Amino acid sequence: MERLKKAIFEIAKMNPDGFTVDLTTLKKVAGGISVAYIQTQDCFGIEGLEKVLKHAVKHENKVGGWKDDDTGSFYFDSVKIFTNLDEAKKFGLENEQIAVFDITNLRLIKL
Repeated sequence: MERLKKAIFEIAKMNPDGFTVDLTTLKKVAGGISVAYIQTQDCFGIEGLEKVLKHAVKHENKVGGWKDDDTGSFYFDSVKIFTNLDEAKKFGLENEQIAVFDITNLRLIKL
């Protein structure tokens, strides 16, 4: 877990505008629609990342992150990737998300 934590922090430093990565390869997810799980909402800092990693390893092995310029905090989420927008929106609403992120087209979709 320590190796993953260090790797994700490095990825976060290099991608402050956001990223989604597959924990099994540590490569960026190239496409699809990223939706966060409610269980990892509002996770930031070391403690938040640890919680996110534990959740992601038990679920989809995908982690997303982005820096909130207003607070300076870097947020992390355990995420699920969808290819179908309707399914992504449904999962997003079920997980009380205000938006999902279309990685393929680099756009935020408000719910």
